[in-house]
Amino acid sequence: MGIELKAVNQKYGGLKVLHDINLAIAEGEMIALVGPSGCGKTTLLKTIAGLLPLSQGQIWLKGKDISHLPAQDRNAVMVFQNYALFPHMTVAENISYGLKIRRVDKAQRQARVQEIIAKTELLG
Repeated sequence: MGIELKAVNQKYGGLKVLHDINLAIAEGEMIALVGPSGCGKTTLLKTIAGLLPLSQGQIWLKGKDISHLPAQDRNAVMVFQNYALFPHMTVAENISYGLKIRRVDKAQRQARVQEIIAKTELLG
């Protein structure tokens, strides 16, 4: 299993934003979160990445409960839609940045970038 969300709830103050989210994504599987502005897509991604503390539920990554781990210990990242991209870098450089920080060797980074570009059809 890649990632599994079990009864994930998220609150901002007293406002419940995510309601009992259950989701299983196999390792290597690609999904898209689609919905109107304000429906909780970004909140869900921030919760998975550890940028927001989980209000309730569990987040499992490769069979390990990461629910209460800090962001830096989760091995999960989030690339923001627009303003957090590095404007001085190419698309490929932005994609590979997290791998570079993790000291993945250059050949593996380049292969992974090409795989992601092909899957998402970013350049074509």
